[in-house]
Amino acid sequence: MKLLVQSDDFGITMGTAHGAVYAIEHGIIRNTGLFANMPYAEQCVSLIIPLLDRAAFGIDLNAVNGPSVLGYRAVPSLCHEDGSFLSIRENKALDHEENGMDHVCTEELYAEFHAQIERFIQMTGRKPDYVHGHAYMTKKTTDVIRALVHEYSVPYSMDFAKLPDAVMPSMGWYTFGTMEQQLNEDPLSYILEDRSGYLGHGYGYLITHCGFLDSDTLRLPFNICRRKDLEAVTSEKIHEWIRKNDIELITFRDIAAQITE
Repeated sequence: MKLLVQSDDFGITMGTAHGAVYAIEHGIIRNTGLFANMPYAEQCVSLIIPLLDRAAFGIDLNAVNGPSVLGYRAVPSLCHEDGSFLSIRENKALDHEENGMDHVCTEELYAEFHAQIERFIQMTGRKPDYVHGHAYMTKKTTDVIRALVHEYSVPYSMDFAKLPDAVMPSMGWYTFGTMEQQLNEDPLSYILEDRSGYLGHGYGYLITHCGFLDSDTLRLPFNICRRKDLEAVTSEKIHEWIRKNDIELITFRDIAAQITE
């Protein structure tokens, strides 16, 4: 079978960028997506450029973490007056039946996501290898992403489902809980025991969130699990599992022609 293994949130902190790079060099990660809106995005890009022959480098389109690329005046429905994005919780609080459970202005979201892709291109000199949506996903965000992947002719991660006999990701090892609860997560066993049901199918898609635990990463609500994921995807047991089951690790570049609109 062919397995696409992805580490999300590249550059949401420097710790996540360093973690994903380590997981590409020493583990099974072959795809990761940049948070192009972060102020240190260029530093993060410089870390992965030497590895682009080994991994697909995409973009995680994000409207809930860090600063807006365009700022409050351009996209007021997305952020605070200081330009920082509304959090997931704040966005969900604004979603109610009067606005169809989706308060964000479509035009503003398109402008922001378009600006993030253009910033990616400016920093890397190339289009992203794929596009992935981050965290707060609604019909509007999905529609905007689909419009942009069509415009730029790049793969959308969720179109992985178009592949024959494909198994989409499940992330059943995550508790989304306290640090102590995250510390007890066991992604390695989840993968080795094939609880997602990849084996015996044509294609599988595994999403992780690798990272080293610097102070900025620890301030995220989703934190300790990043170190646990990193340990899992770089362990000797996972390499042996890949060999034993004759799994081919693939990137979005390998399947782009099959899933791009």
